Amino acid sequence: MTAIGQGNTFDNTTQPWGHARKVWRSVEHTEPSGGTVSNISDWVAKGVIPAGTPVKFDHTAKTIVAITDAAITAATDVTTLGINGYSLDDVRVSSADTIGTIDVVYAGFLYEYMYDSAILAKLKTLTNMPMIHWGM
Repeated sequence: MTAIGQGNTFDNTTQPWGHARKVWRSVEHTEPSGGTVSNISDWVAKGVIPAGTPVKFDHTAKTIVAITDAAITAATDVTTLGINGYSLDDVRVSSADTIGTIDVVYAGFLYEYMYDSAILAKLKTLTNMPMIHWGM
Protein backbone atom coordinates (compact mmCIF):
# COMPACT_ATOMS: atom_id res chain seq x y z
CA MET A 1 0.00 0.00 0.00
CA THR A 2 1.30 3.46 -0.79
CA ALA A 3 1.56 6.19 1.80
CA ILE A 4 -1.37 8.53 2.14
CA GLY A 5 -0.49 12.13 2.94
CA GLN A 6 -2.78 13.12 5.80
CA GLY A 7 -2.46 16.67 7.03
CA ASN A 8 1.10 17.10 8.21
CA THR A 9 2.03 13.40 8.26
CA PHE A 10 3.70 11.48 5.48
CA ASP A 11 3.76 7.82 6.51
CA ASN A 12 0.10 6.98 7.05
CA THR A 13 -0.74 3.78 5.21
CA THR A 14 -4.14 3.27 6.82
CA GLN A 15 -7.48 4.97 6.44
CA PRO A 16 -7.61 8.74 6.96
CA TRP A 17 -8.13 9.88 10.54
CA GLY A 18 -11.25 11.52 11.93
CA HIS A 19 -12.06 15.08 12.87
CA ALA A 20 -9.61 17.16 14.92
CA ARG A 21 -10.62 19.15 17.97
CA LYS A 22 -11.07 22.91 17.70
CA VAL A 23 -8.19 24.57 19.53
CA TRP A 24 -7.91 27.90 17.72
CA ARG A 25 -10.62 30.57 17.77
CA SER A 26 -8.57 32.63 15.35
CA VAL A 27 -5.13 32.50 13.78
CA GLU A 28 -3.46 35.74 12.76
CA HIS A 29 0.10 34.82 11.77
CA THR A 30 1.86 31.54 11.05
CA GLU A 31 5.14 30.25 9.78
CA PRO A 32 3.67 27.92 7.10
CA SER A 33 5.39 24.53 6.95
CA GLY A 34 7.68 25.95 9.57
CA GLY A 35 9.77 22.85 9.91
CA THR A 36 10.11 19.14 10.46
CA VAL A 37 9.47 17.70 13.91
CA SER A 38 12.80 16.52 15.32
CA ASN A 39 11.45 14.68 18.37
CA ILE A 40 8.73 12.61 16.67
CA SER A 41 9.65 9.53 18.73
CA ASP A 42 8.46 11.34 21.89
CA TRP A 43 4.92 11.24 20.49
CA VAL A 44 4.61 7.66 19.17
CA ALA A 45 2.84 6.35 22.30
CA LYS A 46 0.30 9.18 22.16
CA GLY A 47 -0.22 8.79 18.41
CA VAL A 48 -0.63 12.50 17.75
CA ILE A 49 0.97 15.85 18.33
CA PRO A 50 -2.21 17.78 19.09
CA ALA A 51 -3.06 21.14 17.56
CA GLY A 52 -2.04 23.87 19.99
CA THR A 53 1.04 22.03 21.24
CA PRO A 54 3.76 24.46 22.31
CA VAL A 55 6.82 24.22 20.08
CA LYS A 56 10.40 25.39 19.87
CA PHE A 57 11.03 26.41 16.26
CA ASP A 58 14.59 26.73 15.00
CA HIS A 59 14.23 29.07 12.02
CA THR A 60 17.74 28.38 10.71
CA ALA A 61 17.62 24.59 10.81
CA LYS A 62 13.88 24.46 9.96
CA THR A 63 13.35 21.98 12.79
CA ILE A 64 10.71 21.92 15.49
CA VAL A 65 10.70 20.37 18.92
CA ALA A 66 7.12 19.69 20.01
CA ILE A 67 7.12 20.24 23.77
CA THR A 68 5.46 17.46 25.77
CA ASP A 69 3.21 18.01 28.78
CA ALA A 70 5.77 16.07 30.84
CA ALA A 71 8.50 18.56 29.89
CA ILE A 72 6.28 21.50 30.80
CA THR A 73 5.28 19.92 34.11
CA ALA A 74 8.91 19.15 34.99
CA ALA A 75 10.16 22.66 34.15
CA THR A 76 10.46 24.98 37.12
CA ASP A 77 10.90 27.85 34.66
CA VAL A 78 8.96 27.19 31.44
CA THR A 79 10.96 29.87 29.59
CA THR A 80 13.95 27.50 29.59
CA LEU A 81 12.08 25.25 27.13
CA GLY A 82 12.46 27.84 24.35
CA ILE A 83 8.78 27.84 23.39
CA ASN A 84 8.24 30.29 20.54
CA GLY A 85 5.00 29.13 18.94
CA TYR A 86 2.14 26.62 18.88
CA SER A 87 1.16 23.96 16.36
CA LEU A 88 -1.69 24.87 14.03
CA ASP A 89 -3.00 21.37 13.30
CA ASP A 90 -2.78 17.84 14.64
CA VAL A 91 0.16 15.78 13.42
CA ARG A 92 -0.66 12.06 13.46
CA VAL A 93 2.26 9.88 14.54
CA SER A 94 2.16 6.18 13.71
CA SER A 95 5.82 5.30 14.26
CA ALA A 96 9.25 6.75 14.94
CA ASP A 97 9.65 6.84 11.14
CA THR A 98 6.82 9.36 10.77
CA ILE A 99 7.90 12.56 9.07
CA GLY A 100 5.79 15.37 10.44
CA THR A 101 5.77 19.07 9.73
CA ILE A 102 4.16 21.82 11.75
CA ASP A 103 2.78 25.20 10.76
CA VAL A 104 3.93 27.34 13.69
CA VAL A 105 1.43 29.90 14.98
CA TYR A 106 2.92 32.92 16.69
CA ALA A 107 -0.19 35.13 16.73
CA GLY A 108 -3.69 33.90 17.46
CA PHE A 109 -6.36 33.08 20.01
CA LEU A 110 -6.29 29.68 21.79
CA TYR A 111 -9.20 28.12 23.67
CA GLU A 112 -7.80 27.63 27.16
CA TYR A 113 -10.28 24.90 28.12
CA MET A 114 -8.35 22.54 25.82
CA TYR A 115 -5.39 22.50 28.24
CA ASP A 116 -4.81 20.93 31.63
CA SER A 117 -5.04 23.74 34.20
CA ALA A 118 -1.46 23.26 35.52
CA ILE A 119 -0.03 23.29 31.97
CA LEU A 120 -2.13 26.33 31.04
CA ALA A 121 -0.94 28.27 34.09
CA LYS A 122 2.69 27.71 33.06
CA LEU A 123 2.09 28.56 29.39
CA LYS A 124 0.36 31.81 30.35
CA THR A 125 3.55 32.95 32.10
CA LEU A 126 5.41 33.11 28.76
CA THR A 127 6.02 36.73 27.80
CA ASN A 128 7.92 36.18 24.55
CA MET A 129 4.73 35.72 22.49
CA PRO A 130 2.52 38.74 23.21
CA MET A 131 0.32 38.01 20.19
CA ILE A 132 -0.91 34.67 21.61
CA HIS A 133 -4.16 35.24 23.47
CA TRP A 134 -6.09 32.89 25.73
CA GLY A 135 -9.78 32.69 26.50
CA MET A 136 -12.98 30.71 26.41
